[in-house]
Amino acid sequence: MKQVKLVFAFVALLFLVACESSSNYSKQLEQEQIKMDDYLARNGKTVISDYPADSVFIIGQWYRFSDEGIYICIDSLGTGKEVVDGDELAVRYIQSTLDENPVVVSYWTTQDRPYPTQIIKGSTTNSCEGWDDAFGMMRRSGTIAQVIVPSKLSFSDAANSVIPYHFKISMKVVPK
Repeated sequence: MKQVKLVFAFVALLFLVACESSSNYSKQLEQEQIKMDDYLARNGKTVISDYPADSVFIIGQWYRFSDEGIYICIDSLGTGKEVVDGDELAVRYIQSTLDENPVVVSYWTTQDRPYPTQIIKGSTTNSCEGWDDAFGMMRRSGTIAQVIVPSKLSFSDAANSVIPYHFKISMKVVPK
């Protein structure tokens, strides 16, 4: 009987820890959304949530994907058709936190990294799902975009730490 009580107490303790952990994660996700909203407001960004009917974004206009929570702003439209699943992409980017004094990591030039990051649009092995969604709105060459990616759609270190990131991305399709 004593062992049953001990097992029951252990299970109850695990349940309480699990509930507290999930509560903390949901609070972290709420704080993450507040951080993204604050970043946009602090930088004077106006966000639209309706996809442009003609599929053409106004340069400098921010758009929020309604269900994913990704924000995108096209800075330079680029040329060619839209990027499609299966396209191999050469990507340069600058990653920064959304803080007032951001931590910045740059892979923008050959001094930062000799070769661009290579990924396949639509591949399940891509390490940043938020990028993949954003690439679907970009042209095949010369598009420069800013993207805010929530942690759950970002790289694994961001997901584990519940940190949203701002990315400046330059991408082109690698010729086959």
